[in-house]
Amino acid sequence: MAPTKCKTKHKPEKTKVGEEVLDLVISYIDNVEDRNSVSLVSRKFHEIEGIMRKRVTVHVCYSPNLASLRKRFPFIESLTLKGPLYSFHGLRSTPWFQLLALEFRCLKELHIRNLVVRDEDLKTLARTHGKDLRSLKISKCEGFSTDGLRHVSKYCNQLRTLCLKYSDYINVEDGTWFHQLALNSTVLERLHVSYTDISYTKDLTLLAKNCCNSLISLKIGKCYLSKLGDAFRYAVRLEHFSGDNSDEESDLVGFKFPQNMCSINIEGWPVSRFSIVFPFLNQIRKLKLVYLEMDKECHCLLFKRCPNLEVLYTEDGCGDTGLQVISKFCKKLRKLTHKGGVTHVGLISLAKGCTNLESLEVFITDISSEALDKLERLDIRLRHGELTDVGLEYIGKYGVNLRSLSVTRIGNFNVGLVKLSQGCQNLRKLKLFGCPFSEQDVTSYVFNIRSLRCKAKGSLQQVTNFMKKGRGLCNCMKDEMAKMKSKHKKEDLFVKTDILL
Repeated sequence: MAPTKCKTKHKPEKTKVGEEVLDLVISYIDNVEDRNSVSLVSRKFHEIEGIMRKRVTVHVCYSPNLASLRKRFPFIESLTLKGPLYSFHGLRSTPWFQLLALEFRCLKELHIRNLVVRDEDLKTLARTHGKDLRSLKISKCEGFSTDGLRHVSKYCNQLRTLCLKYSDYINVEDGTWFHQLALNSTVLERLHVSYTDISYTKDLTLLAKNCCNSLISLKIGKCYLSKLGDAFRYAVRLEHFSGDNSDEESDLVGFKFPQNMCSINIEGWPVSRFSIVFPFLNQIRKLKLVYLEMDKECHCLLFKRCPNLEVLYTEDGCGDTGLQVISKFCKKLRKLTHKGGVTHVGLISLAKGCTNLESLEVFITDISSEALDKLERLDIRLRHGELTDVGLEYIGKYGVNLRSLSVTRIGNFNVGLVKLSQGCQNLRKLKLFGCPFSEQDVTSYVFNIRSLRCKAKGSLQQVTNFMKKGRGLCNCMKDEMAKMKSKHKKEDLFVKTDILL
């Protein structure tokens, strides 16, 4: 009898194939949620994903231990620090700048929002990361002056983006830092300095000349377009311009924007000045209309001339008529902020006509379930609409794809809030203003929405008081997070502790 072969049960070897595959593909995963999902697979995947992560956003209110951030994400290239949405007085960013001075040598982009930034912080950043920094955005911050900006202008000469959006800094009229920026910059692509005094346009002209091959976006404050002719002639690649024009109509005779313009912010213009933008409206992809002295017909005429429009911000009073014109002529629209009162009639027309629409912010006076059914695929922010609990239930039922929701004066009882929390399972941002719900109710129910990352609640007049008094909902949220963590085993906590990053 032939000897029988010993049948051994094959045991899979512990190889590193999965890790090797992850190393190859993770750099192609850009979506934050997908990256977070990868980190939940195993401890090893969690470690690899952290090492490979290039972009990190930190909500400072719930900031982890700085050492843990450094340990998990040692090679980040882009860091965003976010403070609370409204009251951030006293919430300083100095510890973060001190950490950046010692660690994160790969850092190329720093974005700061709603925090107190000091001149010494900017000096530290400029001296330690100036030669490597490519993007610096300081949005809605306070505490610094042009003295700090001089350090940025001196050492950060490789900046591609400099943004000081809505920041309240001191000595605005001191243009020394801006002159230094114009001298040292040669590769700047985006300059957003809405509150800077550039009455002396020689510095802006010098900047445009030195960055003639790179400058594509320019946002400034009050200006005289008639005095920016030389700057525009140098900035041949300029695509976006935003500025509060103070010229008289007669001063603009012969004025021309650069031929590549595809985005413009028009603020406070009378109808007579629109002749300088008519030649390139057909190539405009982004348009912002604010405080315009024009009637409904003129607004609609503008919309009809923008067939390639993708992003629109308007404060027109056209209402549903305006939305119907937009739906007919602006087929490529992706994002719309409409401050005029509208109803479900205009929204339904918009949803049918603009099939690429992703984000919508409107003032709603009336809405039906049919409109919500059409808009369920949108990132929609509802404001100043008097919605009842039934309306909230509709949003929860049909808004399955909503990622951001802002509502004002809505609901009567907790029933609508419960229905909302049960339905919007993809919601990441929720803002409730002037609503009857207590902080305890909001905290209890919104934790049903597992995807939620940012919540704000307050009155219409004193929304900042909410954050001042013991951090309000922030403390409640921390308590809830502590309860959630206590329910998990110790070995599972490495996943939960990073959920708010």
